[in-house]
Amino acid sequence: MLGLMLLPTPARAADEPLTLDAAISLALENNERSLKTPLRVEAAVGGLDRARSGFLPTLVGQGAGSVGTIADKAGRNFSGDAAVTLNQPLLNASALPLYWQAKHALASERWGAVEDLRLLAFDTTNAFVTALSTDQLLIAAQRRLERAQSDLEDSSARATAGLTSSNDVTRASVAVAQAQSQAAAAQGNVQRAYLELAFLVGKPIKVPLVAPETTTDNARHNSWKPEDVARRAEARRPDVKAAAEHTQALRYFAQEPLYRLAPTLGLSAQVHQLIDPLPTDVATSLTAQLTLTWTIYDAGVRYADRRTRVAQLESASLDERALRRSVATDLAIAVAALHAARAVYQISEQAVGSAQKNTDETAILYKQGLAKAIEVTDANASRYDAEVTRASAKLSMEQAYLNLRYTLGLGPLSDELPQVGKPKGASR
Repeated sequence: MLGLMLLPTPARAADEPLTLDAAISLALENNERSLKTPLRVEAAVGGLDRARSGFLPTLVGQGAGSVGTIADKAGRNFSGDAAVTLNQPLLNASALPLYWQAKHALASERWGAVEDLRLLAFDTTNAFVTALSTDQLLIAAQRRLERAQSDLEDSSARATAGLTSSNDVTRASVAVAQAQSQAAAAQGNVQRAYLELAFLVGKPIKVPLVAPETTTDNARHNSWKPEDVARRAEARRPDVKAAAEHTQALRYFAQEPLYRLAPTLGLSAQVHQLIDPLPTDVATSLTAQLTLTWTIYDAGVRYADRRTRVAQLESASLDERALRRSVATDLAIAVAALHAARAVYQISEQAVGSAQKNTDETAILYKQGLAKAIEVTDANASRYDAEVTRASAKLSMEQAYLNLRYTLGLGPLSDELPQVGKPKGASR
């Protein structure tokens, strides 16, 4: 069921942090990709209305008049007539497959629009967690810079006291320069990540982001068995449903040329009115007729159309089959990737703990004169590398989890799918 409505997001206070759910709502409300989805459905609705017209009557009014400077034999300078003609198709076989095609094309566009919204939600989620990851990398770079500056001050004081050589100060200065470079690069990455997120949500990001703890927790602990969910994922995914409806629409479209072999039958009725008739004229007349048309040979047009459309149908059928076959494979790959990412993240957390302990111990030994400055520098660099690895591993784990949810046909946060709204300004 399509359960999530696109409702306006309430205004937030200027200092209120931005949650992932709010970011997705903003993207679905503001992003052009979201605003386009109702339009593709509206275009398909118009196609269905057009196909339905093959069964409905048409009413045509016509009139003609003439004015002369010389009166006719009856003394008239003006004469004219008017007619109203009603045409009603009684048998139009080729209109049936065109109508069925339009119905399935509309269903395909609806599911395709849902998939567009789902992709936008996942893109926003990915941008959101990436921005949070760059925040963590910036914090790690700033901490390394603080430690490097502290080491430089300590080395300078010890060199002034004659407890160590000036080379320790030089090494500490090099470490500070490296830390400053890394902090500047991390700051640039943060700005770029927030700009990418702002583009997706359709407004500048001027508030802090709230880490999606539920997403991270699920990424660490949830489990799936591909063989148990593959069939359900195939039946749930909007892109698979859109492909199936598209194939069915092309199947009816390919049948339409054969329906042209049948004759068409129509009813035509006309009311004719003379303006200012002569005494011998019939002022109002009513006629009705049945028209049978049978195109026995149309120079091969219908068979040419049939050949083209059958090829299009077979191509679409192969695309649909490949998509269905890929679901189970994608699920197995996504589960394996998530398991690997979890293992890497767990190891990276342990590495950070060890690196922090090593940094603290080396700093104590250096102050006691039992360790060299290069060991302090290496310990700080190793700790920074471990923190960077942990942040990257966490991002990879969350992205693997989100990829698995996408493959399962779910939303990034909810099992419900987004619902396509009405185009702006539409009365339908």
